[in-house]
Amino acid sequence: MSINIQMIRESFDVARPIGMEVVSKFYEFLFQDYPQARPLFENVNMEAQKKQLLGALVLAVDNLDNPEKLRDYLLKSGKRHVGYGVEEDHYPLVGQTLLKTFAHFFQDKWTNELQNEWIKVYEFIANTMIEGASQKEEGADVLEITHGHIRSKAKDICHQILMESIDDQIDDTIRDVMRAKVRKVILEVLEEESTSILKKAA
Repeated sequence: MSINIQMIRESFDVARPIGMEVVSKFYEFLFQDYPQARPLFENVNMEAQKKQLLGALVLAVDNLDNPEKLRDYLLKSGKRHVGYGVEEDHYPLVGQTLLKTFAHFFQDKWTNELQNEWIKVYEFIANTMIEGASQKEEGADVLEITHGHIRSKAKDICHQILMESIDDQIDDTIRDVMRAKVRKVILEVLEEESTSILKKAA
């Protein structure tokens, strides 16, 4: 990663004292220029989101000379962002908005040279996060199957077995009442067991 780290850090020192103002303007520009990005933040606490973005920028700038640590952080971040609905096509929108935001605050200090250095920084960030997004964690497919399918299958099997037992051993007068009670117990047990399985898997 051939980046003028000193130039990046000196420029970012201008943004640090007004960090929340910078990230607020970032989201203002993002939603203004790319309204298609707004649905990604419909159920998001924006104040917390702004703090997270600022923290991520600070971490990136502070670790430009520690690429292994930065890369590890970005790979994990890329994986997390898949769960937020972020797709590869969204990264250029963020990059353009970030450059526009810096240009807004840096004004005459925003030179072509500085812009090119920030482009290199963002390309590293975006490419590494995209790489992270493409990596499936070991056991991810198993967890997906456990959560999405096994509970439903278990419920069906338990229900079928117990209903057959009830039909064989009780008469019609109490069968319907017993079915309702047994079904409730089954669901409660499955809820407890599925929660326990997922916690152990995590």
